[in-house]
Formats: sequence, structure tokens, C-alpha cells
Amino acid sequence: MNPLAVTAIMFAFMILLMLTGLPLTFVMGALGVGFCLALWGLAGLNTLYYAVFGIMDSFILSAIPLFLFMGLVLQKSGIADDLFDTVYRWTSGLRGGLGMGVIGICAIFAAMVGVTGAATVSMGIIALPAMLKRKYDKRIATGLIQAGGALGILIPPSIPMIMYAYISGVSVGKLFAGGIFPGIMLATMHIIYIGVRCYLQPEIGPAVPPEERANWKAKAASLKYVVLPIILIFVVLGFIFFGIASPTEASAVGAFGALICAAIRGRLNWQLIKETGFRSLRITGMVFWIIFAAVAFSKIYTGLGAPAMIQEIMVNLAIGPWGILIIVQVIFFILGMFLSDGAILFICMPIFLPIALSQGFDSTWFGVLYVLNMEMAYLTPPFGYNLFYMKGIVPPEITLGDIYRSVIPFVAIQAVALGIAMVFPRLVTFLPDLLF
Repeated sequence: MNPLAVTAIMFAFMILLMLTGLPLTFVMGALGVGFCLALWGLAGLNTLYYAVFGIMDSFILSAIPLFLFMGLVLQKSGIADDLFDTVYRWTSGLRGGLGMGVIGICAIFAAMVGVTGAATVSMGIIALPAMLKRKYDKRIATGLIQAGGALGILIPPSIPMIMYAYISGVSVGKLFAGGIFPGIMLATMHIIYIGVRCYLQPEIGPAVPPEERANWKAKAASLKYVVLPIILIFVVLGFIFFGIASPTEASAVGAFGALICAAIRGRLNWQLIKETGFRSLRITGMVFWIIFAAVAFSKIYTGLGAPAMIQEIMVNLAIGPWGILIIVQVIFFILGMFLSDGAILFICMPIFLPIALSQGFDSTWFGVLYVLNMEMAYLTPPFGYNLFYMKGIVPPEITLGDIYRSVIPFVAIQAVALGIAMVFPRLVTFLPDLLF
């Protein structure tokens, strides 16, 4: 069959099955296996068998459950509450100060977790009630928490970067280094937006009344809460960047270090280990099942020769390398409204990465652009993950429509950050080139 016809049919079936409420993993996996059988019979299943077991045998991907465990231990041990207490004491006197502080906490959490859900849920539970109590506008409060949570996949350690490294063969350490400056830039852009808007519209993010603000002694005392997470972040990333350990080995160091941090805080017990262990297992299982399904889905294109055909079409468009890059980013953005980042990665990257390399683009830079794009996917309706994380924890008076509207300015900021990273590649490649 014609690859374009198969593509159209598969995506049509995918949309129809998703509308029934079936999980994305089952939809893509069933379509991949079904079309494989229809096109090549039982012999075609060998391709899926070897592809799936090749992923299960990957040493790189074993870092995923360890980084998840590290972040969940830190979350469960109360470090998120302590960080918010510190931020509250230092920023409560500023208009929009709590909101700007939440972005800062999310950036720190991103450097400990590698996914978006932990920071989004933690700050939704801890910070959202505090901001609403102090008369913050519900839309800016919910929007900034979701945007801050999305930093979790850009600031290292990043689970999507680990998966991209598996597909591309790029060093995980280089990808982690490439995400640092863009991550800091994007967090700063969010903070500036919140600060400027709350300064111009004090009613949407008022300062805490003077009688509720902490004195300098209390502020100084609260700084002790940031010491342990900062030390752990520097140890884990330092091990990677200075070549002391591979990213997978560093993830084990991080997991052990998180247990030490919990013990120092007096919160290490069997219940914490059991809960974080099982939750890490559940999240890892979800991630890997999405990967397996996406691989099954994408192998149909490989078997039909679609990657070479699409590459030829795009190269022959006569729009130049930058035109091709823009089209690829638009495709990523549109798919991000409907699919998870892992599904997009394993379906599209085997097609688009060779195109990017043929146009002379750096593979590390291209990977960071992909992750920046996926940050928008976590916030864009109808299937942005952070939208539903937030809906699950907000009070009844905040509707799904409010949550959708709350992310509009932050998605625009993310798009600007993506554009800046495209126009100035050295923002991404400078640190990897320096360290590696």
C-alpha cells in the first residue's frame, strides 16, 4: 500500500479509538499490531518483537525509574513544603511574589525529578490554596503552576531527553547540559511576565499584608531548607558533567542521595520507601508501555519505506533548511495537542532526525528544540497532561475552561523561548561543547 494512504488510515483510526476513551497506549499498540498482521502476517510480528526487546535491554533507559524514585522520595519527604515556606518568607512582600517564587520552586523541582507531574501536583496542592487565599486571580495562579511544572522536562535530569538519547545516540550528558541555559531562560521569562503583569495589575497578584510577612531572622532561618536539594542537584549533575559517572550511574547516586536527604530530615521510613517505590514502578510502567506502543505504531512506516519518502518530499520542497525546521516544529506542536511526548518521539524522530542531520543541524540542539516544543504539548488542549493534573486538584469553582484559558500567555512565552533557541543555537550548544 501507499505509505501516505496507510498513514491517513492509521491516524483516522487512532482519533476514532481515542474518542472512545481508550488509553493512548492501547490505541497505538493495537493499531501497530493490527496493521502489522494485515500487511505482513505473523512473520511481520518478528519486527515488533525484536524492537520491543531491544528497548527493554537498554542500559540508558534504566535511568528513568531511578530519577523518578529520586524525585518522588524528595517530594514525599516534605522538601516541596519546605521550599514553599522559604519562598513564601522571601517573596511575600512583592506583587506577584508568591507566583514568581512558585516558578523558582518548580525550576528546582525540575532539577530533581525529570517529569512535569510532580511539581504541578505538589504546587497545586501546596501553593494554589495559599495564592487563592491571598486573592490571586485564579487564572494566573493555575497557569503559572502548570507552566512551572512543564520545566520538569527541560531542566536536567529530563526523562524525554533520556529517551531522545536512546533514539539519536547523542550523549545524555550533552543533552542535559544543553537544557540548562534554555531552562533558566524560560523560567526567567515566566518570572518576568508574572512580575510585570502583577505590577501593572496589582489585583491579580497582590503582595501579602505587612503583618503577615516574615522578619529577616525568619527569612535567614528558612534558607536551611534549600541546602539539601541544591547539594543533591549539584552532586548528580556534577557526576555527569565531569565524567565521574554515566547518567545511569548518576541516577543511582541521586536515588541513594534522596534517601539520605529524607533520613537527615527525619522522614525516612518503610512507608515512604514502599510508596515511592510502587509509584516509581507505576510511572515507569506507563512510560514504557507508551514507548512499546509507539514503536509498534512507527514500525509500520519503517516497513513501508515511509521515512525515506517523507525525507525526499521535505528535502525537495525547496524551502531551505530553516523552512524544513519550522515545518517540523509545527508538526511537533500539532501532534502535541493529541499525543504524549514519548509517542511523538518514537513515531516521528526516526523520520525527522535524519532530515535535520542532512540539513546540517546539530543533533543535541535539535533534541533540545524538541523538548522545548513538548513543553507546550503539556499545556495545550485538548490532551495536555498538566491541564488534567491541575483539574484533578483545583477547587470546584475553577472550571476546565478557566484552566484552558490560564495557559494561553505561558504557551506564548514558551513559543517565544523556542524561537529564541532556534535563532541562537549557541544558547543550547555552548555548554555541551564546553563540557564534552
